[in-house]
Amino acid sequence: MTWKKEAEEIDRRKELSKQQGGPAAIAKQHSKGRLTIRERISRFLDDGSFKEHGEGAGFAKLDIHGEIEDFSPANYVVGVGKVEDRLLVVGGEDFTLKGGSPNAAGLRKSVYAEELAIYLRVPLCRFLEGGGGSVSNPDGAKPSTVGSPVFAEPRFKIIADALSQIPVVSAALGPVAGFPAGRLVSSHFSVMVKGISQVMVGGPALVERALSHTVTKEELGGWKVHSKSGLVDNVAESEGDAMEMMQRFLAYLPDNVWSI
Repeated sequence: MTWKKEAEEIDRRKELSKQQGGPAAIAKQHSKGRLTIRERISRFLDDGSFKEHGEGAGFAKLDIHGEIEDFSPANYVVGVGKVEDRLLVVGGEDFTLKGGSPNAAGLRKSVYAEELAIYLRVPLCRFLEGGGGSVSNPDGAKPSTVGSPVFAEPRFKIIADALSQIPVVSAALGPVAGFPAGRLVSSHFSVMVKGISQVMVGGPALVERALSHTVTKEELGGWKVHSKSGLVDNVAESEGDAMEMMQRFLAYLPDNVWSI
């Protein structure tokens, strides 16, 4: 007996995960003037330094022969890399899959980002773009939400732990609502981008349904709102500008509270 077939399936999962939401979804992301999460990570880090964790995580549909028929990767990308040869943990939602709303594997990886940064005692950099949990029913299946085991620690505990031990920087690089918005404000430095970023608890559809009041994403949580509200620290002209601000901020700080 060998594990050749299983090893090949792992390699296949890793290959399929790089396709993200597919060519059409990636093109749509670019048409809005936004990079994909993998492009952001590649641009932010030193060339060739990114080491992804859990790249084959996701959900595979198998045919009658046990071969992968369809694969939906975790819609959160996380790993370690370097900026000017300094080790960091980086992560962010993949908006090309479900608009960044977490599937089960994606949610687990988002929590793992904080866990990994704390374990390594290095800064955490988040590229946020997503709507948090959803009870929508796009495929006609039974509606469901992504939950945690009954006795699991509250998700915000690991976020609070990170804030007390390591530098945390976050960028809103598209619409950010729900739990990702909570992560954005739970940072030592946060930045959003003019024209492409909006930060809100819930989107316009939720506001209209709850309050019978129609607003746009920009009116609800655009840069003009939050440059005055104090929710973010800086407003950038572009994604590249936001990344430079994040790198500059980190350059002033040690890796962790134990560093001399």
